[in-house]
Amino acid sequence: MIETYSAMNLFLDFSVIGILILGIWLFHWPHRAKFGNLTAAFALACAAALILYRNGTMYPGIMLLSLVVGSGAGYWVARRITMIQIPAMVAFQHGAGGVAAFCLSLAELMRGSQHLGMVNEISGLLGLAIGSLTFSGSMIAGGKLSNKLGQTPRILPKHTWLVMINLAAIIALIIASVYAPMGSRIFLYISIILLSIVFGIIFSIRIGGADMPVLISFLNATAGVAAAFCGMIIENKLLISCGATVAASGSILTHVMCRAMNRSLFRVFVPLEKPRLKPAVKTEQTQIADPVEKQILHQPIEKNNFQTAVEIARNANKIIIVPGYGMAVAQAQFEVINFSNKLLALGKEVKFAIHPVAGRMPGHMNVLLAEAGVDYDLLEEMDAINPEFKNTDLSLVIGACDVVNPAAIETDGSPISGMPILLTHESKHVVCCNLDDKPGYSGVENPLYKNDNTIMLLGNAKETVRQLLDNLSEIKPAVEESSSQDNPKDHLDSAITALSSARKIIIIPGYGMALAQAQFKVVELASILESRGAQVKFAIHPVAGRMPGHMNVLLAEAEVDYDNLYEMDDINPEFSQTDAVLVFGACDVVNPAAMETEGTPISGMPILLAHDAKTIIVCNFDAKPGYSGVENTLYDNPKTIMLLDDAAATATNLIEALKSM
Repeated sequence: MIETYSAMNLFLDFSVIGILILGIWLFHWPHRAKFGNLTAAFALACAAALILYRNGTMYPGIMLLSLVVGSGAGYWVARRITMIQIPAMVAFQHGAGGVAAFCLSLAELMRGSQHLGMVNEISGLLGLAIGSLTFSGSMIAGGKLSNKLGQTPRILPKHTWLVMINLAAIIALIIASVYAPMGSRIFLYISIILLSIVFGIIFSIRIGGADMPVLISFLNATAGVAAAFCGMIIENKLLISCGATVAASGSILTHVMCRAMNRSLFRVFVPLEKPRLKPAVKTEQTQIADPVEKQILHQPIEKNNFQTAVEIARNANKIIIVPGYGMAVAQAQFEVINFSNKLLALGKEVKFAIHPVAGRMPGHMNVLLAEAGVDYDLLEEMDAINPEFKNTDLSLVIGACDVVNPAAIETDGSPISGMPILLTHESKHVVCCNLDDKPGYSGVENPLYKNDNTIMLLGNAKETVRQLLDNLSEIKPAVEESSSQDNPKDHLDSAITALSSARKIIIIPGYGMALAQAQFKVVELASILESRGAQVKFAIHPVAGRMPGHMNVLLAEAEVDYDNLYEMDDINPEFSQTDAVLVFGACDVVNPAAMETEGTPISGMPILLAHDAKTIIVCNFDAKPGYSGVENTLYDNPKTIMLLDDAAATATNLIEALKSM
């Protein structure tokens, strides 16, 4: 019976650990990260429930009240936190984990050594020390990340010696606590806590600037170590496993961040000399002006260069966007994504270059861009994107400085010397949308700003990118792009005539519809056509959009009737009996060249046979090739009517024209 009970406990423990590992494994994919987070949270909730079930509680009322208060506080914070505050919140959470660790360790140690073995007691003492230093170090990190404390390193006289002496004192007190009489141990425990708190403070205050992601990752690891030691003192396998998992992941992340900075962990925490930061920071602080005065100061620069930047963006074929912490501060991520979508709609190749230490914590830029709905395929890490800059027409820097500073690879002896950077300076043109042209947190002047191929658009990044988008949106496709676009009004009239007489209509949605967010208008248009007696179906190509089922999800969001959605193999035989086909933002999936021409990127790819219909109405932004780069022969078909504009605007024009008939 006992063996069966023990086996069941092991099975439950390993099940919970397996669920936790599954949740962490899902973090490999950005679009699955949210589900992975919920999975890991579910595993931890199961672990807590198992512990309470096995051990019971003497005061269930207090426990329930604590759960309600803690959950309510967590929910309140989560609902109000912004993406710019995430790094500070993560640091605070690490600190909370440290508090929990040293409180549990202290409670177990205070019960007396008679119920603890030597390993358990030493584990408790280590949990006490590591939990305390994690708490104080995390509070310092959180203060720096939230701008409550100075962002730059604070170096005390003989700083390294102070750290070493403090650490030696903590170790000595831990050893003394093992052999001291029980009556005097409480004083030793309190001394360990206080010295560990001081250690966390002096250890963390000299970390700043680009090294903050390293500190955050390291504190993540120490919080896990403290939790694992707590699991050892109470002999709980789940807590040991979960703590060790967090410690391992934090350690790996710390190593990754150090590699990104091209420096050792030891030199991050124990620099050879005082960082050369204070003069630059002092200069920056003394020069901070009123925001209105700052805007007036930089306004002439923006007026002289803004139109040039728009023209460069208009003519560029390959564009790389480099986001930085300034984008997060300005909360400009949504404008940046809108701007990138507009560039994509214009037929340009767009990628995002992500530096490992951009932002204030690992993955900060990825999270911000994911929040804004970025296409994950557009995100490129530094090592993968750097060889492409020399062939890039335009690098658009949004609030980044140190991670694109050529001084890191050109100048020795600076705080960022040797740090790998994004090679934006190799691009044909660089446009910097930064608040000002002052140094970043490293305090090192950025020579990129003075390059001949660089244009500075100084001011709030959100407003700057919005103005770029507005000016780019004013550029309509040239009428000579399509021979059928001589008179847009005539072709709109022709499209209305064809639709009003059509009895059978097939609508083909594509990625351009998604970019224009035109799905609601398209579904409304379909409803109007049905009300006029037409049979309307939607033809879904398997690779339309940027992921499987993309079009289905968009149309479901617009509450389309699911019975009207048809897969390619089912709908293709019907095109030859179809009166009119409406193409919204699709190109390659309806390109007859896939069947007619060999040796192209889409040769042999099955397509929707729109060209078999009596009339084809193409509602695309322009007549340029799709992502395959293959010219679409459908556009030159005598049966094709080209309505070139934003897909949502075209659908609106068609709706208004049909309603007025």
